[in-house]
Amino acid sequence: MERFAGGRSPVFVPRMSCTGQGEVRTVGILELLLCTAVVLILSALVEVGSVHAWHQQVPTTPQNSDGYIETVDGVQLFYRTKGVGLDTVVVLHGGPGLNLDYLAPDLKPLEESRTIIYYDQRGAGRSTVLSDASSLHIDAHISDLEAVRTYFGIDRLTLLGHSWGAMLAARYAREHPGRVSRVIKVSPGPIRIDPYDSQFFPRVTAWMDSTTVAEVQALQERYQQADNDVDTACRNFFDLFKRGYFYDPTDLEAFQRLRGDFCTAPEPAIRNFWTVNALTLQSVGEFDWREDFRDLTLPVLVITGVSDVFPPQNYREWEAAFPDADLILLEGAGHYPHVEQPEAFFGAVDAFLRE
Repeated sequence: MERFAGGRSPVFVPRMSCTGQGEVRTVGILELLLCTAVVLILSALVEVGSVHAWHQQVPTTPQNSDGYIETVDGVQLFYRTKGVGLDTVVVLHGGPGLNLDYLAPDLKPLEESRTIIYYDQRGAGRSTVLSDASSLHIDAHISDLEAVRTYFGIDRLTLLGHSWGAMLAARYAREHPGRVSRVIKVSPGPIRIDPYDSQFFPRVTAWMDSTTVAEVQALQERYQQADNDVDTACRNFFDLFKRGYFYDPTDLEAFQRLRGDFCTAPEPAIRNFWTVNALTLQSVGEFDWREDFRDLTLPVLVITGVSDVFPPQNYREWEAAFPDADLILLEGAGHYPHVEQPEAFFGAVDAFLRE
């Protein structure tokens, strides 16, 4: 069920009830306090082993640690665990070809009561740099996520994917339905290539005049050149291009709230961004996924800004694709709702995770 939310907090919170019956309604103060008390009691019982719930633990790795996971084809995946809590969320970054550092710092509120596992996808960040089509196929990305699940000994994953990462989460859930308990899709990419793929660039550059568009294109060409100062080229490009992902591209304060960094990877990985991006998306082909998830009954939350880089209809189609899904469109936000409307975003996500 679609819900709009303003700039401070969601107007409706999906499924906020003590009965767990999947209702969508407003909640009074006394009722909310009662629900909170029930949740706290159940949580305490879980901690002493009296209740078997869906908590996912990280049994083999210390909290707040970095490390590597080796996949079946020998790729080294860099991971980072943050936070403290019985419940575990695995985060899938966007791109393809970006890395966890652009996303993780702004998801810090999730770490206050949960264990969060981030990892750099193959070819990106601190993971093994790859540049051949077979190694960057979407099937390999799905296999990598299964390797992450196995490494940490998690029976059923709670997934949070941003942008491309939300698309990857959906495909993993289709391939491994018994290994996913719930999915949060933050500003997911297109559910079908036509017509949304062709709408992306006009929407992300709508705020630019012709001079700015030419500047962005020149910065992209410079970024792709082999002899460039890649760190500077990366930062110059994203500093300008990312503005189109925000509700107000002229709001400098909003950009300053973005703590994530697009250009922290080692130099070979920064240079490899365009290759990973192109080959991974090429492997997906001419796709239309609207009918692919009809038999997946797991809870799904789709949350994004009203002014995202894809039109609201894309997100409505994502919601309609799953039998048990809710859509929240946040006013005053674009592709980074967790940055632009953090109170509303984290309130909705926390409610979804606690239900």
